[in-house]
Amino acid sequence: MSYYALTGVDTMQKKSIRYYLKWAKYNKCINLFDTEWWKHEDLIEFQEYRLHKILKYAYKHVPGYRKKLKLAGIAPKHIRSLDDLRKLPIITREELQNNPDLVNEEMIYNTLYTGGSTGTSLQYYESHKSSEIRWNAHLRGWSWNGYQPGKRLAVVASAQGTLKVENTLNLYGDLTKENMHKNVEEIKKFNPQHLRGYVGSLYILAKFCLDNDIILEGIESINPISENLYDFQRETMEVAFNCPVFEEYCCNDGGACAWECDAHEGLHYCMERAIIEENGSEMVVTDLWNMAMPFIRYINGDSVKFLNKKCSCGRDLPLIKVKGRDNDIIITKDGFLTPSFLVHHGIGIATAIDNKNRFRSGIHAIQYVQKPGYVLEVNLVKNPWCNDDEIKELNEKLSIIAAGMEIYIKIVDEIPKSKKGKRAFIINEDIDLLKKMKNLAQ
Repeated sequence: MSYYALTGVDTMQKKSIRYYLKWAKYNKCINLFDTEWWKHEDLIEFQEYRLHKILKYAYKHVPGYRKKLKLAGIAPKHIRSLDDLRKLPIITREELQNNPDLVNEEMIYNTLYTGGSTGTSLQYYESHKSSEIRWNAHLRGWSWNGYQPGKRLAVVASAQGTLKVENTLNLYGDLTKENMHKNVEEIKKFNPQHLRGYVGSLYILAKFCLDNDIILEGIESINPISENLYDFQRETMEVAFNCPVFEEYCCNDGGACAWECDAHEGLHYCMERAIIEENGSEMVVTDLWNMAMPFIRYINGDSVKFLNKKCSCGRDLPLIKVKGRDNDIIITKDGFLTPSFLVHHGIGIATAIDNKNRFRSGIHAIQYVQKPGYVLEVNLVKNPWCNDDEIKELNEKLSIIAAGMEIYIKIVDEIPKSKKGKRAFIINEDIDLLKKMKNLAQ
């Protein structure tokens, strides 16, 4: 496909290619409802075009990237194709934290936060074009499960997972027994066509409905987000709500995102937004649009596997599976705690520290380790501004949500690594409880 088609310019106009490339430098975000049917080679061509553009931009306008590339002996001109991508140095979340040299403040359109489900939270920024394509990617992904703005949507999540759009009902994220009854009554009154929420929250709601013989009619699809989706959870949701599950993966810091289509053969990753690499067991991602805070070869803490097959739906967007771990869950006497639940109920990621409306957590990184006998060890790395009150607050929250467990908070200089060199957010070492976990679906 020519650059005429890539930029959306009328091919009948008799202008020079130089003009079209200059115009493309300032072009609006492409129509993802058109590009989802592009051939794979055309998607690759577009990725290479955007990659070269973001590299040149970062080298010129972001001092931290220019320094990083010079130290590696690399200039944008050395990256001619995706095959050259691995010549570029990796960047980590730790490097990006509180580092103004990796930000172009003039391009900031939004300030966002990672949830911290990898154990470390990050305040980051996006440019206007990056924000636009983020939203457009979500609209396309959601359209595959039948949702579009204006249809009735119920969301079961905490603050960061809520949506403020037309015809959306945001339900209680704290799933106490009282709130479960309230959620069910709200759903019956609202009569949503689609149901969205954290995997653990939707699973708990599904179990509640099955255990109490509650039938919720009219739901067309379920969209679980933010956590590993296990087969037993998918099956329970589909039985309880009598409709199919459409899985979603999003890591907006870095731009990696993928959605399941109605063929249910894997998740199609959005090539137009970012480049995803499978680097051993690690995902490495390059955002093709973010000029406020470029993410170039960014390790986001997740694992990915390319399925190396074409989906029967006919799209050439690659199929991936974001690999989950069998022990990334805390099991209490009353149920289990998932990564997103711990993030939004155990870690306060927003603590105001200055008069510029900037927010930072006193907790730099955290890791939960469950030992046999309902013992929860918490490895915690503090930021310099962390105080005793914040640690006390964390302990109090954990005592409530992990009631019945012995909790030990340990201040460490860094999160301990596994034998494979990973720093997991949750490690469950109670093998017997893990074996019983799937019985929760019975």
